[in-house]
Amino acid sequence: MLALNMFLRKDTCRIMDELLNEILASNEQFLRTTHLALIDHAPRKHLAVVTCMDCRLLEMFEPALGLKRGDAVELRTAGATISQPERERAANDLIRSLAGAIYLLGVREVMVVGHTQCGLSRIEPATLSGSMQALGIDPDGLIEHEGLGNLDGLVRWIGAFSDIHLNVKETVQVIRSSPYLPKLPVHGLVIDITTGKLEVVEAANH
Repeated sequence: MLALNMFLRKDTCRIMDELLNEILASNEQFLRTTHLALIDHAPRKHLAVVTCMDCRLLEMFEPALGLKRGDAVELRTAGATISQPERERAANDLIRSLAGAIYLLGVREVMVVGHTQCGLSRIEPATLSGSMQALGIDPDGLIEHEGLGNLDGLVRWIGAFSDIHLNVKETVQVIRSSPYLPKLPVHGLVIDITTGKLEVVEAANH
């Protein structure tokens, strides 16, 4: 196991070096060909959008919503969700970021946008545990140390869910009921990852 972990670390470092060089080269090309307009840091549409970190949303998400640079604050989490253990009083990092956007940047409306085929809706506990072990993390030790109870508790901690529509509705409700946030319109939507079509699952009552 030790030898395997050392191999994985070396291989990961090599890949990271290659990716870093690729990104730096792309940045040099970007600087040569692109001149960004100066815009204010407060979003023009007074909107915050909570969505998923899924890589398939890159280059399609903002155009599908008609959003341009400077229009909205965008917050990405795994699954566009707040995990079950963090929902009580909604005092997690997503809520903190929304608070900053509302109180400091003038956001007055929030959209939670989940997507079809979300990876958090298809988590296999054994796969999660095996992946952690392969990267040098003992899931059983972590579960005991953090008081998660069992492997199902670890899955809940990472934010797994079974129904994307229900999860969006629940996340909307957590945001609406957070004592850290004022009463603002909060909408829930699901975007089709293959077509970009939006479906409203929870509209705010203005």
